[in-house]
Amino acid sequence: MNPAPAPIRGIIFDLDGTLYPMRWYFKPLMFVRVLPCAMRLPRFLEVRETYAGVDFGSGDRLLAALSEEFAGREKLTSAEARTWIDRTFYPAFVAVMRFFRNSRPGLSELILTLRDRGIRLAVLSDYGRVAQRLENLHISPSLFDPVASCEEAGALKPNMRPFLEISRQWGIPPPHIVVVGDRPDTDGAAATSAGMRFVHVCDAGRFPEGGLRWRDVRGKLRDLTVPPV
Repeated sequence: MNPAPAPIRGIIFDLDGTLYPMRWYFKPLMFVRVLPCAMRLPRFLEVRETYAGVDFGSGDRLLAALSEEFAGREKLTSAEARTWIDRTFYPAFVAVMRFFRNSRPGLSELILTLRDRGIRLAVLSDYGRVAQRLENLHISPSLFDPVASCEEAGALKPNMRPFLEISRQWGIPPPHIVVVGDRPDTDGAAATSAGMRFVHVCDAGRFPEGGLRWRDVRGKLRDLTVPPV
């Protein structure tokens, strides 16, 4: 007989594609916001992808390496590249969040239910400006502790260190934590490496094995966190 799974005491939510669905118009909105240098956007994201899973030890070292690599591709100085990231990319990212407000039905009720059950809740995004983006989604950052960024930690997903840091901060062992995310290759891989469970939010027309619609994710999280009798 298999042992009963560990009771859930904490949930780590991804942000992008999880607390709001990633719709087709996200990229066009971003392109408009970063004009007149819109073609920097896909190249920046491509450079950023090369650092997935690499642990730089700190956000400053990660952003320095990212800025230097991005600068080389764009024929900029590292300072100019960092300025574009800080003053163009991230303000655009924060601004487009308002187009995704209230796009996860029942999210507020779910969060309040989980909190009432004594479940610890966190948001862990691969990107920065997490609190500002939550606010522009009309999701209060105060509902989560911590509100964290893998970029600011210096280790992008699927590196497990930022997940384990939340586990240590909470004082909750990984088997008692669920990670909720939309990408099995990043959120799911990090959760598995850290010894946590993974719930896959899926908005695609065809669902991969284990993928759940948002309404089913809500039900699963409620079931997983029912207090023991």
